[in-house]
Amino acid sequence: SAEFRDSLLSLQRETESLRRLRSELHRDAGHGNHDDDAGRPRDCSDILASGSSQSGVYSIFPTHDPDGFMVYCDMTTAGGGWTVIQRREDGSVNFFRDWNAYRDGFGKTTGEHWLGLQRIYSLTRSGGMELRIDMADFDNATAFAHYADFSVGRDSVNPEEDGYPLTVDQYSGTAGDSLLKHSGMQFTTKDRDQDQSENNCAAYYQGAWWYRNCHTSNLNGQYLRGGHASYADGVEWSSWTGWQYSLRFTEMKIRPRPKSTSDL
Repeated sequence: SAEFRDSLLSLQRETESLRRLRSELHRDAGHGNHDDDAGRPRDCSDILASGSSQSGVYSIFPTHDPDGFMVYCDMTTAGGGWTVIQRREDGSVNFFRDWNAYRDGFGKTTGEHWLGLQRIYSLTRSGGMELRIDMADFDNATAFAHYADFSVGRDSVNPEEDGYPLTVDQYSGTAGDSLLKHSGMQFTTKDRDQDQSENNCAAYYQGAWWYRNCHTSNLNGQYLRGGHASYADGVEWSSWTGWQYSLRFTEMKIRPRPKSTSDL
């Protein structure tokens, strides 16, 4: 039956991705930290360049985190090679979490998740990365924001102590800019207040972000499913949908900026 064929296909796909994962883990098991690491992907753009064009979960080994970790690679959007650092899509994961959770990451890479500030730092600390944020509302309208320069804790020796500050610049896209005002800010969670407001913006707006006083975007806010009566405490991107509309889908992803041109 068609149903049986579908489940067989999906099983084959899962088996294939497990096989891919296993061969990758086998390949990397032989590597010590001081061996020749040239063959190991630093991020999803390396994986794409090595010929894997299927979106999915892969192991990466950033220069500053040689033990590596698992990420979701988007190999289709705008040329692919994107390492996903955040995704909201169904409200299944609680994002109103404390400092340690945001430092270390939470959720599943195949679903809703936050990769973790320390990992984002290890991917972006040297600069040269771009950020793309894809978003969708509950009417299936989509928009994106692109920043040609993005990093967390750039040039920091102790990024956690410094608050994992955000550097972001050079906006383009269709969603409008709702992030440049946050550039230079430290990350704030409900239990670590590093914003410029007399209140704790994270506690007040039920999220965690590089709040200033307080925000123009709140992508780690509550999953409120569209229009809401409360103010600015949902998954907000104010330049696109204002402060009282919680988005259905957001995905933040990064990759090395193309060398050839600064303006995409």
